[in-house]
Amino acid sequence: MLQSRATNEEFGALAHEDTYKEPEHRLMLAVLEEALMTFERGLNSPVARQRKDFVQVVAWVRSDDHDWPFSFESICSTLEIDADYLRNKLAALRRKAFVSRTFTKKRKLRRAMICDRHVWKGQIR
Repeated sequence: MLQSRATNEEFGALAHEDTYKEPEHRLMLAVLEEALMTFERGLNSPVARQRKDFVQVVAWVRSDDHDWPFSFESICSTLEIDADYLRNKLAALRRKAFVSRTFTKKRKLRRAMICDRHVWKGQIR
């Protein structure tokens, strides 16, 4: 008899880890983790590449495609994750980030800057 005092949560976590022993499952988990990190990086990011990747992740999560093995739905069903729950949580994070974002003021074009460009080019007028 085992003398372990593991709680139900710990046992559940250990039992759930058995799901990720297969290489395909670990790869699917890595794809999902990368998508979630890309989603987080892209929220209100000023970097265009991160925003583009963010939009791609949002489209991937919203898709209900089951045909492709690495679609969001396929990964969630294989890893026994509730896809709708995860979608709702990501949508809530997106709404929260949208509400809390701060807008920066655009810089006004100054006449001095335009004149300086002519000097830089050697075209003094």
